[in-house]
Amino acid sequence: MRYFLAALLALVLSGCDSNTPEPAPAEEADLSATMADIPATDWQQSADKAFQDNAAAWQQALDDFTQNREQAQLDELRDRLQSWYAAFVDHYLLAASRSCQLGQQELLNRMDTWPLYPGYLDALPQWPESGLISDPYLEMTRKSLRTQHGATDASEASLGFAALFVALNGTEEAPKALPLLAGDDEIALRRRQYLQLAAEQLLTDAKLLSVEAPLDSQALKCGLEQTLARHARKDSSDLEAEGLFIPATVRDVNAQRLLKGVRNMDQTTLEAWSEKAPGIKESIAASKKEGSEALSAWLNQP
Repeated sequence: MRYFLAALLALVLSGCDSNTPEPAPAEEADLSATMADIPATDWQQSADKAFQDNAAAWQQALDDFTQNREQAQLDELRDRLQSWYAAFVDHYLLAASRSCQLGQQELLNRMDTWPLYPGYLDALPQWPESGLISDPYLEMTRKSLRTQHGATDASEASLGFAALFVALNGTEEAPKALPLLAGDDEIALRRRQYLQLAAEQLLTDAKLLSVEAPLDSQALKCGLEQTLARHARKDSSDLEAEGLFIPATVRDVNAQRLLKGVRNMDQTTLEAWSEKAPGIKESIAASKKEGSEALSAWLNQP
C-alpha cells in the first residue's frame, strides 16, 4: 500500500508544469503498522469538486475584474474568495489527514499560513512601500513567490489563502480601496498579477494532496490534531505588538465552519474509522454541544 501511495503522489507531481517545480515528495508514509483500509474516495471526490468549483468561480470573477476593474466586480471577487476559502475549511480534516499520510504538512501550511506578517507581502498604510508586491526587483512568478514563502520566518507568507485576503482586502477595517487594485500604475498591476499567481499555486498545491486512496486511523488522528490546533490558533490575540495579523475572514470562516466540517465528514469514512478508533464517532457527535473539548478529550485519552 505504501508503494501505491508513493506512486500516486509521484504521478501527481509529474503533472506539474516543468517551469515551476514543486517540492520533492516527502519520504513514503510508513503504513506497515496500520493498514490503510478506511475508504475515503467519495469524501475526496466531494472535497475536490467543492474546491475546484469554487476555484473556477473565483477565476471567472478575477477575469471579470481584470477586464472591467469596477467596484461591483471587486465586490464579487471578494465574495468568491470567501466562498472558495469556505470550501477549503469545510474539508480541512481531510486535507490535514492527507498531509499526514503523505508527509506533506508543510505543503498544507503553505495553502493557508497565519498569523502572518502582512507587511512582508504588501504595502501597509504606515509603510506604503513595503512588501514583495511593491518590490520592483522581485520577479512576479509562482517560482519566486514559492521561494519567498517562509524565507526566514514561518509567518513570512507570500502564498496561501490568508495572503490572498491581505492582498485583496488589506488589513484595515475598511476593505482596500478600488484604485489600489484597479489602477494602471505598476504596483496595482503587480497586485493583480499576484492574485492570479497565488490562486494558481493554491490549485496546484491542492492537487498534490488529492489522492484517491484509503486512509488509515493514524492519519485521521493526526489530521484531527492539526484541525484542533488550527481551531485554537484562530483565537490568537496580542498579535499587533509582534506585527502579526489574522485576516478577519480567516477568523470568521474557521469559527463558523471548521468543527462543523469535522461533524459533516463522510459517513462511510467515519463508520470505518470508528471500528478502529473506539469513541471517535461519539466524540464527534458530542462536539456539537461541547465543541473542541470533546474531541481533545478523545485525543488525550490513555
